[in-house]
Amino acid sequence: MPKTAPFSSWPWENLGIFKYMLLGPLVGKVLYSRLQADDDLASNWWFHLLLITILRFHLYAWYTNFCNMLWLTRNRRIIQHSVDFDQIDKEWDWDNFIILQALIASSCICMFPHKFANLPVWETKGLVTIVVMHVLVSEPLYYWVHRFLHGNYLFTPYHSLHHSSTVPQPVTVGNTTFLEELLVTTVLGLPILGCSLSGYGSKTIIFGYVLVFDVLRCFGHSNVEIMPHWIFNRFPIFKYILYTPS
Repeated sequence: MPKTAPFSSWPWENLGIFKYMLLGPLVGKVLYSRLQADDDLASNWWFHLLLITILRFHLYAWYTNFCNMLWLTRNRRIIQHSVDFDQIDKEWDWDNFIILQALIASSCICMFPHKFANLPVWETKGLVTIVVMHVLVSEPLYYWVHRFLHGNYLFTPYHSLHHSSTVPQPVTVGNTTFLEELLVTTVLGLPILGCSLSGYGSKTIIFGYVLVFDVLRCFGHSNVEIMPHWIFNRFPIFKYILYTPS
């Protein structure tokens, strides 16, 4: 992958383990806000953002651990050989995208503080809104983004890194270039931002949408097929609806 391609490398790729210091201001904001006498943890979106970020780190890590427990998954693995050390090295910084999305989400909270400050725990209209936005905006956008990334111009400098992982596993999701994750972040963020700015957002909707999005990406890259084949034989339409590793 040529390093000269614009936005192909991560801005903090030379920081090593110190990249997690980029989340320092977020942690500091949470700690500082807890010291304020009038602070309400339930409405503190700095806390919720930090919590979502931690949950996402653990989700990808534990799903990857599950996929590599051969005593559980051996008979359902799609590619039988194991992950080699070269792939482990390439995927070492798989969590870059979680840091990126936490930083972008922090910026959105700063830009629209009043829209996020008083979100209810649940809003039924928000569920309808985010499902409609996902179906009409995110899914078509993700399809075309992915299709363009497989084109002659973008594949080699940007998307080929992702496909260099020969045995997919959940952390393979993050084996990507900076530009690719900016595009994916847009796909993920538009329904959340649109739902929140329209006045129909809620804490449950935001937590649920992000984590369901992550679970589906983990599942699709898991190399462990848990969907029985008879479902597709009996209901062929499910081939176009259900997202599976196969």
